[in-house]
Amino acid sequence: MCIIVLGYKMHPQHDLIVAANRDEFYKRPTKEMEQWEDAPHIWAGRDLEKMGTWLAVSDNGRFAAVTNYRDPRLPLVGEKSRGAVPVDFINSSLNALQFTKQLQEERHLYGAFNVVLYDEENLVYYNTVMNELTIIPPGIHCISNATLNTPWPKVKRLKAAFHETIQTTTEEEALFAILKDTIRADNQDLPATGVPFEVEQKLSSIFIHFDGYGTRASTIVKSTDKGWDIAERSFTNGQRARDVRFILVQHTKRTENSLPHR
Repeated sequence: MCIIVLGYKMHPQHDLIVAANRDEFYKRPTKEMEQWEDAPHIWAGRDLEKMGTWLAVSDNGRFAAVTNYRDPRLPLVGEKSRGAVPVDFINSSLNALQFTKQLQEERHLYGAFNVVLYDEENLVYYNTVMNELTIIPPGIHCISNATLNTPWPKVKRLKAAFHETIQTTTEEEALFAILKDTIRADNQDLPATGVPFEVEQKLSSIFIHFDGYGTRASTIVKSTDKGWDIAERSFTNGQRARDVRFILVQHTKRTENSLPHR
C-alpha cells in the first residue's frame, strides 16, 4: 500500500473514511480482497509471498493498514513481515495503543514501514524509522512512503481532493476517481528519497503505472453505525479488472459482489 488518506470524525455518518491505493510489482502474486477462509472475521487482500496483507478490516470493528517507508539505505524487510502486522492487530486482545506500544518494542525485527490502526476508540499511527507513535486527532490525514502528513505533492493533492469530495458525497465512485489521479509532480517539487530521479518522478502520482510496477488495488473503507462499508477496485497492468463490495453488519457479513468489469 503506497498511499492512504483518512477522514477521521469528519463526517456525520462515518467516523472513519479511508481511501487507499496499494502499489506493487505486477508479477508479485496477490489475492484480491475477500473474507479469509482461514480467518473468517478478516476481510483483506493477501500477499501470496508472505501471506500477510497491506489493509484489513474485521467484523469486530478493527481496521489496519501498512505502507513501506522509502529510503534505499534502510532495510525493506526484516525477521518479521510488516504484512503480518494488520492480521496480528485484528487477532489481538490489545487495543490499538497497547498493540502499537508492543510493536515499538519489536521494531528492530521489521523493515522500515508505517502502520495505522483503528479500534473504534482510537486511530493510532506508528512509524518504525522515526519510532513515532501518534494518536491521530480528528481531521484529514495522509500517509504515503514517508511519515504521517509529510507534504509530498501527491499527499497534498490527495488530501485536498478528498476534503473537497466528502463535502458533498462519500460514494465510492467519487472516491475511486480521486485515487485514479495520474498527474505527476513538477520536477522541482519532487522529494529526494534516495531512488533515481526518473523513478522518483514516476512514483509521484497518486495512481502509478510504469515498467512492471503500479497500483494494483484501490480500496474504500467507511465505518457505519452498524459496521463497515467496503469497496475495492483491482487493476491488471494499470487497467480496471474487478470490483467487489462488502457490507459488514453487526459481526456478520452481507456482500454485494459485482461481476468483473468488462
